[in-house]
Amino acid sequence: MNKAIKNSTVYHFADDTNLLFSHKNSNTLKKIMNKDLKSLYEWLCANRLSLNVGKTEFMIFRPPKKSMSNRIVLTLNRTKIYESTKIKYLGLILDPHLTWKEHTCELSKKLNCAVGMLYKSRHYCPTSILKSLYYSIFNSHAAYGLPVWGYADKKYTQKIINIQKKAIRAITFSKFREHSSPLFKNLKILKFRDLLYLKTASLLWDLDKGTLPSSLSSYFTRASSIHSQNTRFANSGNLKISKNSNSFQSIGTNIFNELNKIQLF
Repeated sequence: MNKAIKNSTVYHFADDTNLLFSHKNSNTLKKIMNKDLKSLYEWLCANRLSLNVGKTEFMIFRPPKKSMSNRIVLTLNRTKIYESTKIKYLGLILDPHLTWKEHTCELSKKLNCAVGMLYKSRHYCPTSILKSLYYSIFNSHAAYGLPVWGYADKKYTQKIINIQKKAIRAITFSKFREHSSPLFKNLKILKFRDLLYLKTASLLWDLDKGTLPSSLSSYFTRASSIHSQNTRFANSGNLKISKNSNSFQSIGTNIFNELNKIQLF
């Protein structure tokens, strides 16, 4: 399939296949993608495989203030495919502007259900069992893909933080308004921001050991590679600081350099 499709980059994961193509002109996007979809259909027919067009969808990623002059409609085997406003990809819900609004909304529903289960179970289980339940039905969802969506606007992540506090109060039989920090400390459970820090630091550990995928490692630049002179900064092993303070790239760089100071990397 990779050889049959000439323009798009093909990504496979199990039985999930995605095509990715980038261009600033919407007409070119439409033309190239329709051409690749035709090649895809011909490859499937040649290999006696079928594709469920009803489950096939596409999305155009663009900046929030970028408007589309023309609506794009793609065609696969004479069936029209219209642009989706959200797509679920490997457990994460993507939107055209990557705000993570849709993902945090759906995640909130899952986590609220988990909190409800904790409230129902707490009268019959000791704290140790409730903690195990928390990690299995709450934390497993909240931590999944966290470095990807965890740096979204605070108006989206704050509701995840509030639901986590509800879960902790449920385990400890605490009042609705009770201060949560001592509860987290007593249970030895990481708060949302601390968990995000840990997950990001884990990725930067992989970067330092050379095991991070190239798609992520390309976001970071060693200071030694941009400084020809033998300076203290160049020899520090630090990463080049990024200007975008809210991005994974910038925050990851700061975490790496912070930990590098205390020789954890």
